[in-house]
Amino acid sequence: MAPSYSHPKMVPFNLVLKDVYYIPKLIRTRPDVSIDDELLEATSSHMFHVVSLCTAVSHGCSVEAVRSYVEHYREEESDFKEMMHLATPVLYFAMGRNSPEMTSLLLKFGMSPHGPDDEAHFIPPLVFAAIHGYLQSLDMTEVIKILLASGADPRTVPEDIYLARGLNLSQRYFLHRASLCEPLMEREVQLHELLEVTDLGKLPYRIIGQLPVLKTLQEIVFNQMSSNADGSDPLVMVFAGAPGHGKTELAQQLGDLLRLKHVTVACSQMETDTELLGSKQGYARSKEGSKLNNHLSHNNGLCSVVFLDEFDKTSQDVCESLLTLLSEGAYVDRRMNRNIDCSKTIWILACNLGDEAIASFHESKLAHKQEKDKLIADLEPLIGELRDAFKERWGDAFESRIDEVVPFFPFSPGEQAVMAHKFLLEKAARFRKDIDLRKEVIRHMGHCIISFKDDSKLCSYLAERGYHRSSGARGLEREVRKVERKARRRYNCIRGLVTEDMNKGPFEKLEVRLMLRGDGGQDIGVIRKQEG
Repeated sequence: MAPSYSHPKMVPFNLVLKDVYYIPKLIRTRPDVSIDDELLEATSSHMFHVVSLCTAVSHGCSVEAVRSYVEHYREEESDFKEMMHLATPVLYFAMGRNSPEMTSLLLKFGMSPHGPDDEAHFIPPLVFAAIHGYLQSLDMTEVIKILLASGADPRTVPEDIYLARGLNLSQRYFLHRASLCEPLMEREVQLHELLEVTDLGKLPYRIIGQLPVLKTLQEIVFNQMSSNADGSDPLVMVFAGAPGHGKTELAQQLGDLLRLKHVTVACSQMETDTELLGSKQGYARSKEGSKLNNHLSHNNGLCSVVFLDEFDKTSQDVCESLLTLLSEGAYVDRRMNRNIDCSKTIWILACNLGDEAIASFHESKLAHKQEKDKLIADLEPLIGELRDAFKERWGDAFESRIDEVVPFFPFSPGEQAVMAHKFLLEKAARFRKDIDLRKEVIRHMGHCIISFKDDSKLCSYLAERGYHRSSGARGLEREVRKVERKARRRYNCIRGLVTEDMNKGPFEKLEVRLMLRGDGGQDIGVIRKQEG
């Protein structure tokens, strides 16, 4: 018999998963109104109603409606934490919808990534997500990453079932990565919460590869945020390495995870400081400023992230225009001639300088190490070599203003395959959307589930054909586009015209797999999967 959960401020309830891994169907009480309105009407009760919330989530209510409902009962913090822990069954209904946004919100409210205390009727959320995804032909990768980033124990999914059909290649990769990440210490958790940077812990689940530098990068940024209260200098980092290995993506993710305003400035063809910062007051077009000038002005005295992409391709004039700005955080807005405080700015300069040195170091010192050993590898010899390259390119004065150097390494064969899988999943997600033949959309191929047979072998094949350390993920994207073309060709071979009424019927199902050619080689094929 399922236990009854109770709290003085909650309506008593009992909920269990059907056969441990199926979400029970819950009936609405007010089908005459929208599901959002039905949930918000429930706030008329002074008691938090878990079953009402589960019902609303399962029937498609919005994330904002859930936020409003839960916040309505947020009064005494200790009571709220206890209520959220007891309300953890709601998390399974969010996962049942395959909603990363809803899952993330509920976890932030305090629902447990480990699941309810009732282990007899609830399997761990990670296991549920994997099984539910397999049973419903859903890609639950983003939900699984959110659970891991929120502290779910990867050991609840034993490694001997990593190759089970319920787990795809990306999910196996991030489960393994989570097993290598050390949990934060008690005081670290406290300070993360005080600084409102708890999402920084999600960084390892936002990019592929770069394991040797991620922990250090988190510590660098965390230390900068901690220092801001007492006054600090700008943080200047150089992301160095060949294109296509995550420099731009990681810079953008940092801004998002820290919930900071961030700007990306393409520097590849900049020759003068006017192109970077705008014309000085009194000169033509000075009122327009520039992308960077205006960002700094709008974030006067605030912490923000500036990403200067392909900075190694700028001129010496541009470098010299940044010297005072990078060292002291002092700047004068060129539109209004007013002083701007940039002392809390996080600067990230991306460059390809030293890519050969990075590749050589990776090959000799890292490529043959176990993942856990890469975490403790000594990168100082490489960083010293990179600093020498920066001095030669930008001069001693500019190099001395660089606080941290973050090398981006070539992908290992396994990481190459996971990157290819990431691109495949993105394509599959697009094809799963409903058919929409409106002129402004024209989604002709839709309502279609694409699966990948033996995804590890398939993606390794794509990696062998598409990856090169000089271009990184870009070659993998090219190979995946070829797969997309084959899938679309197979879809168009099906008899009959495509109509939007097909959205009301069963999903079309295609499978991508490796096939043997007549000459004994392999090629990628796409087949139509029939029901039954």
